[in-house]
Amino acid sequence: MDLLWEVGCEEIPARFIPTAMADLKNGFLDQLEKQRLNPEQQVLVQVRATPRRLVLQASGLAERQADLAEEVLGPKVEAAYDAEGKATRACQGFAKSKGIDPEQLEVFETAKGKVVGLHRQIAGEPTEKILAALLPELIGGLHFPKTMRWGQGETAFARPVHWILALLDGKVLAHEFAGIRAGQHSSGHRFVTREPFLVESSDSFESQLAAHGVILDPEKRRSQLMEQSRSLAKEAGGRLVEDEDLTEEVSYLTEQPLPLLGRFDPKFLALPREVLVTAMRKHQRYFSVENADGGLLNVFVAIGNTPVPDPKIVCRGYERVLTARLNDAEFFYTVDQKVLPAARVDDLGDMIFQAALGSYLEKTNRNVRMAGWLADRLCPAGREPDSFRKVVERAGLLAKTDLLTEMVGEFPELQGLMGGVYAALAGEDEAVALAIGQQYHPRFADDRIAESHEGAVISLADRMDTLAGCFGVGLRPTGKADPYALRRQCLGVIAIVLGKNIHVSLREMIAEAVAGVADKVESALLKKAKDKERKRAARKKQTPAEITAVDPFEQGLVGDILEFFQGRLKQRLAEHAPVDVVEAVLAAGMDDMVDTVARSEALVGFMGKAAFSDLAIAFKRVANIIKDFEGTKVDPKLFQQPEEEHLHQVYLDVAPKFEDLLGARDFASGLELLAGALRGPVDQFFEKVLVNDPNDLARQNNRKALLFEIENMFGRIADFTRLQLKGPN
Repeated sequence: MDLLWEVGCEEIPARFIPTAMADLKNGFLDQLEKQRLNPEQQVLVQVRATPRRLVLQASGLAERQADLAEEVLGPKVEAAYDAEGKATRACQGFAKSKGIDPEQLEVFETAKGKVVGLHRQIAGEPTEKILAALLPELIGGLHFPKTMRWGQGETAFARPVHWILALLDGKVLAHEFAGIRAGQHSSGHRFVTREPFLVESSDSFESQLAAHGVILDPEKRRSQLMEQSRSLAKEAGGRLVEDEDLTEEVSYLTEQPLPLLGRFDPKFLALPREVLVTAMRKHQRYFSVENADGGLLNVFVAIGNTPVPDPKIVCRGYERVLTARLNDAEFFYTVDQKVLPAARVDDLGDMIFQAALGSYLEKTNRNVRMAGWLADRLCPAGREPDSFRKVVERAGLLAKTDLLTEMVGEFPELQGLMGGVYAALAGEDEAVALAIGQQYHPRFADDRIAESHEGAVISLADRMDTLAGCFGVGLRPTGKADPYALRRQCLGVIAIVLGKNIHVSLREMIAEAVAGVADKVESALLKKAKDKERKRAARKKQTPAEITAVDPFEQGLVGDILEFFQGRLKQRLAEHAPVDVVEAVLAAGMDDMVDTVARSEALVGFMGKAAFSDLAIAFKRVANIIKDFEGTKVDPKLFQQPEEEHLHQVYLDVAPKFEDLLGARDFASGLELLAGALRGPVDQFFEKVLVNDPNDLARQNNRKALLFEIENMFGRIADFTRLQLKGPN
């Protein structure tokens, strides 16, 4: 059987549609499985959408549910029959509830013992009946960031629903949603055809929509609008500035995209590229056009949704709106340059970053302090440390000043970028301006990181301060909310550290950031403690007790932030490594995140080699025998057998070589070294030596101490006990 189902409504916001499509398809497939429809054959399900419709088509549906054979279990045998073997009241009641005689009950073996019960066959319902009940629940269960209610109804949906088309094998599938009864009619493009049209079949639906001005398939809309937009840009002597996010957005804003070429006054090309692109993209959804050298042309491509007799008239409207926007931008650009960035620093004191964490001036001062600390540790090779620190601290001082500019007030997405532009225009060092312009990178997943080392440092400083401050005053992310985007801030730190190959102690970096906000955290905690005490005293009609100080470090703040980082890093590692490898590597430490990733990669690569089994078996034998051993120093004088002396000598030979390899961060070779050197001596040791000698505790501990030293070498790379190893114990 074939299903065609369309929910038609007023224009759904473009950003809602992709998620709604995925949820609708997944929900329908889940329900097919739950409802026992087509258990033995694959149903082809396709969901497509435009701003005014969600359409689900399914082919290959069974005519009815599969029959269900089930075991219905009742009371235990000892409770079902008395000493004479007669059915008890419990047994009789169970049988009666199932509509059978007690004599028809069977005995079943279960994990809880023998019970009475019966086999029952439940006939499947017709697919038509199942779908009629399922579809309204499915569409009503879709989640949207915002919903509406309309008329006198109580139904909430993305936008008011106007029609429902539902055909099962060409016949109307009767059901109702939001007071709208399903029928056989659909509607075309709002401005192409106003009258509903009769849908003849599922097969002809897409072509009928096309005849009424609607391109149903989002990929076809995307392909068409991009092909025509690129062609228009080429005609204008340039090339389209590709923008994947904008492409997706306009493809869901239109039912029949109509690219149009517009122009603006060349004088606006004097504005920074970022301003022009943002003004066109963010507010007008226009594509920019550039020349072969990457310079912008005074040309744009707008995407309309309505076929028009004279496109030039529409283009003039597009141009007029953009000109007004660019005039504003030009005015802001001119006015902003009248005040130097350095002159705006003190004014940041009037702008609140967060109530408990103070103003942006306070945050700026913390960022400068943190950036200086990082600069001392992350100065690139070949750079003069004092000069590097000076640039970093200057960039940190000016980084937030563009928040006070008219341009960023109008175009918030340009913060940072405009700071860099204005710093360069003010004559600041080129490296300072570049760092300011890159301070927010990466802004999102897969975004590029700051190209300059100075930009990376002030980006790290800013993010670490935000994380420490927000965690300290209790603004931690929850499963439902992350208003300060702390997950993104944390992922940004990880991306910068890994992308720049920065070897820095994560714990020390967190501790330094926490130290920077200690006074703010203490004040917030002190206020919270005093408020709590006042409420307690008020309930008991007492005078509040004196609370003088709270130590923020007693709250385990550094550890909490470390744990937060571990969760994000774990996700990052799990993209390329099995879960057990990730757990094993993290258990061995993650203070140097670059090394942590390298250890994970080395272990994953080594697990595919034959030598891995040797290493794994050797480790397991060592780990098992010294479980719960606290460790002492090895005393060679206590060795009694040659196998002990040999293993100890191998350890002494291997340890410095292994240490050199770790120092060179050649973890793969380190694993090779351990596997090749230790397997034989370890096997011989266990074969000839009784480690747990009950008659000689001193030698027992000495042998365990030797094994403990060997295990510590393994533990520098990973905790092998967490790996799902194969081989004998």
